[in-house]
Amino acid sequence: MNWGHAIIIVFVLFAIGILTLVTRSMQTRIDMVTPDYYAEELKYQSTIDARNNTGDLSAPVSVRQPGDSIELAFPGELKGAPLQGKVHFYRPSDSRKDFTLPLTLDDTGRLLVSRAQFEKGPYRIKMQWQFNGKDYFQETQFYVQ
Repeated sequence: MNWGHAIIIVFVLFAIGILTLVTRSMQTRIDMVTPDYYAEELKYQSTIDARNNTGDLSAPVSVRQPGDSIELAFPGELKGAPLQGKVHFYRPSDSRKDFTLPLTLDDTGRLLVSRAQFEKGPYRIKMQWQFNGKDYFQETQFYVQ
């Protein structure tokens, strides 16, 4: 084999490698944190204010896994209060596993969510609610067993 054939073989292998990389990169899913990322960024000051309001509560919202459910327990001053808001369960690795629930507490100030709705792994629980004319926000990292 002479030099000309070797150079052609190298170029052909290089072209096949580049085409393989391009094809694989086009098939890879890329999930953004939120589809309207830039609009959310513009409203971030209100999120900062809501976090500060949450810091003024007697305790943060606690998250536990008793039995076959995920329990969000709100502080004592919010028990029985008419809260309006939502809870977003964000799965960083796959946006198809994200879901949002309305914030409806029982008489003891808890929200129970069945573990059947989750897959084992990390979640970010983003809670937003209004109470006495103030906005509140808390984000908690949680690992579902």
